[in-house]
Amino acid sequence: MPNTLITHDVREGEGSRKSLEKKWDKAGKAAEKTDADEPYALQNYIYQRMKGKKTESSLNKIQLNAARRLLESEQ
Repeated sequence: MPNTLITHDVREGEGSRKSLEKKWDKAGKAAEKTDADEPYALQNYIYQRMKGKKTESSLNKIQLNAARRLLESEQ
């Protein structure tokens, strides 16, 4: 387990150390089941998605799409 990643996520308030370690292990098991070229990268990707981390740019895109749909529905 990447201790620095878990420590950083705990400091950022992403969850408790125990819950994040469980997510990391669960992501590792899921990555092992695949035939990925980069299993560590896949594990990290799955872990990030399990945390539900959304970047600011993805939230902005969601808001922009919602605004577009609202404008289109008013026309």
